[in-house]
Amino acid sequence: MHKPTVYALKVDESNAARVFASLKEGEARFGWSYVETANLQDLQQRVQNEGWDRLSEEEQDCYQEFLLAVRPNDYVVYINVLGWGQCTLAKVTAPYFWKWADDDFNHRLRVDPASLQTFDRNDPRVHPALSARLKLQGRWWKIYATTEFDELLASLRGERPVGTVSASTSNLGFLSRDIRPLLLQITELIHHTHPNYSLEGLMAEVLKGLPAVKDVQRQGGAGDRGADILVIVEQGHPLTGDVKQTTCVVQVKSFEGEHWDTRAVEDIRRAFEAYPDAEAGLIVSTASKSGPTLETELDKLKVATGKHVSLLIGEDVALFVLRYGAHLISTETPNQC
Repeated sequence: MHKPTVYALKVDESNAARVFASLKEGEARFGWSYVETANLQDLQQRVQNEGWDRLSEEEQDCYQEFLLAVRPNDYVVYINVLGWGQCTLAKVTAPYFWKWADDDFNHRLRVDPASLQTFDRNDPRVHPALSARLKLQGRWWKIYATTEFDELLASLRGERPVGTVSASTSNLGFLSRDIRPLLLQITELIHHTHPNYSLEGLMAEVLKGLPAVKDVQRQGGAGDRGADILVIVEQGHPLTGDVKQTTCVVQVKSFEGEHWDTRAVEDIRRAFEAYPDAEAGLIVSTASKSGPTLETELDKLKVATGKHVSLLIGEDVALFVLRYGAHLISTETPNQC
């Protein structure tokens, strides 16, 4: 029997209820299936026989080929079902099938209704590495934190409390749980001591501490063209040794509470247009958490551009600063970044 693969699936808020209802009836449904000819098995055969260009634009958009690779004993995890930050998982029992019965969500998999579990991705039982993978990253993606996922399954079933594999794992679990509020306090202190534009200066200095960073250019001001900071990364090819430079555009936002404003996403979009060679983007926010509108717009940007865009927010900002900017923190005199 193959090792189970875990698939994370995106569902927008307006469709969460019908997807959840179908899961309870033993069917996992997936969107991007809004035309009657979007049966993936038929589309795959047509692509093999006639070529990709023979599909209509709508059929190409609906061609979610990864679903054909999902096998029994794999797991699907729906993000934000049935609420923001909530995740609903189910075990797959039979491969992909097509049933045209609605305006969308006609791609389907058989699942075991008894395997259904709903949990909060920020629940203390969820390992931080797994929690990070349960944040929106596109239409779908694989979750490679399989050990952490197995531990979560055992915990949700009541078979084993998180951390009972070993004392060290248990201790780390408790440490992770207890340290999170402190990290958020550090992020709040960063916001307090480095408001507005001074936060850009701090992050520029911290970014210089990343491995392979060749240059950090602070843009700022009205003419920043969407990028507060440009990070130039220089890396050598592991086989040929050829050096390649890539650019990451960075937006820094001084924020409190929930980050709902989507201007940072629009700024990154403008930066990609102004710097077409940029291969990645990063949004840094001192907010405590991201709101659904921000992550939805961020997901749209990733799909539209095909580029990787990361969101550094909440306690992750503190972790980032402590890891790459510890040399900036002095116990003797205040640092002026």
